[in-house]
Amino acid sequence: MSKSVLYCRSITIAATLAVIALCGPALARAATVDINPGDDIPSVVAASPAGTTYVIHPGTYRLQRHVVPRNGDRFIGQTACAPPRTSCPAILTGSRIIGPLAQYNGVNYQVTGQMQHGRAVANTACQPGYLACNLPEDLFFDGVPYQHLYAAALPLIGSHQWWFDYTNHIIYFHDNPAGHLVETSVLDTAFLSGANNVTFQYLTIKGFASALQRAAIESTDGNASPTSSANWVIKNCEFFNNHGAAVRVAYGTHVLNSYLHDNGTVGIDGGTNSSNPSGVVIQGNTITHNNYANALSAWGAGGFKVGYTANLVFRGNIVSNNDGTAVHFDGSSSNPLVDGNVITDNAGGAGIGYEISVGSALIRNNIVLRNALPDGVRMSTAGMNSVASTGVTAYCNVMEVPANAGANAMMIIGSNRGYNFAPPYQYLMSRGNTFHHNTVFWDPGAAGVVGYLQVDAVHQPNFFADNAPPDYNTYHLPSLSAANFIYDNNNTQANIRRTFTQYQAAGGDVHGSADTNYNSGFPTVAITSPADQSSFTNSVAVAATASDKSGIKKVDFYVDWKLQTTVVGPPYSFNWTSGTTGTHTVAAMAYSNAGIRSCYAVTLKKQ
Repeated sequence: MSKSVLYCRSITIAATLAVIALCGPALARAATVDINPGDDIPSVVAASPAGTTYVIHPGTYRLQRHVVPRNGDRFIGQTACAPPRTSCPAILTGSRIIGPLAQYNGVNYQVTGQMQHGRAVANTACQPGYLACNLPEDLFFDGVPYQHLYAAALPLIGSHQWWFDYTNHIIYFHDNPAGHLVETSVLDTAFLSGANNVTFQYLTIKGFASALQRAAIESTDGNASPTSSANWVIKNCEFFNNHGAAVRVAYGTHVLNSYLHDNGTVGIDGGTNSSNPSGVVIQGNTITHNNYANALSAWGAGGFKVGYTANLVFRGNIVSNNDGTAVHFDGSSSNPLVDGNVITDNAGGAGIGYEISVGSALIRNNIVLRNALPDGVRMSTAGMNSVASTGVTAYCNVMEVPANAGANAMMIIGSNRGYNFAPPYQYLMSRGNTFHHNTVFWDPGAAGVVGYLQVDAVHQPNFFADNAPPDYNTYHLPSLSAANFIYDNNNTQANIRRTFTQYQAAGGDVHGSADTNYNSGFPTVAITSPADQSSFTNSVAVAATASDKSGIKKVDFYVDWKLQTTVVGPPYSFNWTSGTTGTHTVAAMAYSNAGIRSCYAVTLKKQ
C-alpha cells in the first residue's frame, strides 16, 4: 500500500473534504472507511463511492441530517454485539442534548430556540389521555421518554411530562435537569435513500423523531419499488426510543437477530397500497415493549404490522409485552409464513392477526400465550384470527387464553369490510381458512372463545361452506361446562356460545378433544432435521427432539397428517421412503406423560 493511502486511512473522517483534496483518487478507490466519534457521517458517505464499507467505531453520533447510502454500502459497527445479550456501542441518534440549555421560570424548566417540528398525523391515532402521540418529537430523561402533553396553551406539567410550544419554539418540562441527561429528538430518520443492497450491522439506532407509520431506518419514504430501496439488510442491531417504528420494510428487506424495543409506536412496519413488497424476512429478532407513545393498535401500534406485502417470512422471533397487536398483517397482504415464533403478553390487540388480506397464510409452530391483555382501549380480539381474509391455515400452534375480558383464542370471522383498496378491488371475503392440530389452554376465569363468527350473511352466505371446519385441535379448560366455543354452521348470525359437546354437534372439531387438564404445561417439540423447505429424492431421515417436565410418553410422526409411525423413546426419528413427488407437510406430535400434546411441522419436497 502506498504511503498516500496509509496517510489517508489514518486521518479522522471529520476532515473528509480536506482529505479528498489531499489524497485524491486514492481515497475514491477505498473499499473501507473508518468512522470515529466527531466525524460527520452524512458528509463521509456523500464523499465516498458506492459499495463502501463504513466501520463505525464506538461512540455516540448525533445526526443532524439523513445519511444517504449508495448502492452496496455497508454500515458496520466496529465492535461486534449480539443484542439483547450484549449492547452495540456504535450509537447513532437523532436527538440533541438540551439539559444544559434549560432555564427555570419559577414553575417549569424551559428551552428556547427549538425549531424542529416533524410530520404529524391526526391525533385520532392516539389512545385517550395521550393525544400528543401523533407528534413525533420526544423528550428523554436519562433515556426514559416522558409523556408529551396535548394542549393549545401551556398546561400544568407534572413529573415525567413535557409540552412543546411549537408556535414559539419552546420546550417545557417540570423535572430538574441537574445531574440528568436530557435530550429531545430532532431528526426523523437515520438513513433515507433509493439505493439498493445496503447493509447495517452492530449498530444502536435510537432517539429519532420518526412520525407514526414511519421509521428510524426507512429505505423508502412512501411507496416501495422493486428497483429502488431494495434488499436492505439490518442484522445484530438495537433500536429504541424512536417515536414511530424502528424499521420500515420495502422490497427484500431483511431484519435479522436484532433487538427492537421501547419504540414509540411499533417495532417494524411497512407496505403501501400501490405495491406489494416481496422478499421480506423478519427472523430471530426480539420485539418487545413498544408503543410508549400510546397510539391505537389500529394505527399500527404493537410489535409488527405490515400491509400490502407478499410472501413475507416471519420466523423465530420473540414478540412480547407490546401495547398493540403482536403480529399484524393488514390491507391485501398475501402468502406470509409465520413460523416458530414466541408471542406472549401483548396488550390491546391480537397475538397474530390476518386482516382484510387476499392470499393464503401459513401460521404454524408458534407459542402464543396470554395476548389481548388490557390496555387503554378495551377491545375484543383473539390470540390468533383471520378477519375478512382468505386462505389462513394454522396448525401446530400452542395458545393460552388469559382471564381478560375480550381476550379470545382462535377465530375465523366473516365480517363486512367492503371492497379491497387494491386491484382487482374484490369484495373482501372470508374463505379458505382453517385451523387444525393446535393446542389451546384457558387460564382460570378466562371466558374467551374459539370458533367461527358469521357477521356478514348478506354478502357471505356460504361462510361455513367456504371455510373448512376446525378439527383435530385439543382444548384444555378449567370446566367442560363452560361455553367457550362458537360454531353455528348457519346464517342466523346468532354466534351462540356453546360447550364443547354442543360445538362438536354443530360440526366443529368432530375429531378434536377437550378436557380439564389445563395447568400441566405443554411438551416442547421440534424437527431438527431435515431443515424446512429441504428437498430429497428417494428417502429422508426425519429427526425430532421432545421434552416435558412430566416426561415424554411418545412421538407420532405424520406426513400430510397421515400417521406414519410412533416412537416411544429417544432418539425420536423415522426414515420416510414412501413419499410421492411433490411438496409434503411432515409433523412430529409429542405427547407428555401429563396427557398434553403439541406438534411441530416442516415442509419437505420430494423430487
